[in-house]
Amino acid sequence: MDTLFTLAYEIGSLYVIVAIGWIIRRKGLISEHGQRAFTTLLLYIALPCLIISSMHMPFQYEQAYGALIMFVLSIYIMGGTLFLSRFITRKLTLPINRRAVFENVILFGNQGFIGMVIILQLFGQEGVLFASVFNLIYYVLMWTYAIYIMNPEELPDSKAKFILKNPGFLATIIGFVLFIFPVQIPAFIIEPVATIGQMTVPLSMIMIGMMISTVTFSKAIVYMKDIFVYIAVFIRLFMYPIVFFLPLLLFNLPFELFMIACLLSATPSPATISMYAQVYGGDMEFSAVVVFFSTLLSVVSIPIVYLVFLLLM
Repeated sequence: MDTLFTLAYEIGSLYVIVAIGWIIRRKGLISEHGQRAFTTLLLYIALPCLIISSMHMPFQYEQAYGALIMFVLSIYIMGGTLFLSRFITRKLTLPINRRAVFENVILFGNQGFIGMVIILQLFGQEGVLFASVFNLIYYVLMWTYAIYIMNPEELPDSKAKFILKNPGFLATIIGFVLFIFPVQIPAFIIEPVATIGQMTVPLSMIMIGMMISTVTFSKAIVYMKDIFVYIAVFIRLFMYPIVFFLPLLLFNLPFELFMIACLLSATPSPATISMYAQVYGGDMEFSAVVVFFSTLLSVVSIPIVYLVFLLLM
């Protein structure tokens, strides 16, 4: 139960930083161009440094076994949610420009930023190692399938190169190589990398705040009458974590691995989908509102999901 309070406290603290990011952007202290630079710094520098430094540790069979479990869980979760997201989207009567956006916001969580930060706060560097492995399939789908359903014409022929441009995916591969093989990076190199990686926590939360600042109060009020917003948020925050992790209780998985996968899968919709909607065509306002509401509600929903499985395990 102490861990539950720790989780609630940590998430609450993180969302104070989100509020700061929201204020910064709403007050115009950072321009849209500055926000893009901010995102680039986080995506291409800070997050990869966090992943690599977290996976730079002596090889241990227990950790290798845990990484294998996380990879299998990733295939199960992402494969299952992809199938169900496609099925649900086809069954609902959605406007044409909203179908792909709806499928994306319920399929993908903010595993790369909010998820990694929560795992780091709760489970430390070793938790980030397992979370990075779990996110491998996520990164591949986010940079291929998510774009493909928005606009099939925009996905390049060289899909392998396109995936490798994803800094999170590439950093995980590099980190995994360092973990498996007895390669020790000199301290004067890895220590600065680790220091830069520590920037991920505040930078990612400030970035989330800036991204959701595009949702005005009037826009939020209008979309509060839209039933599809509630459906999307419910599926993303509650339905998928419960539906896909309840059966896993039968397998007696290690608590830490189970919770890392579960908490990552319970994260709110990512702002990346709003960017895709803007670039590739789609209902950008709807995606931004779902991201906004799911991000706000995740302060409560993530501890609830954690508590449910804590009581059941």
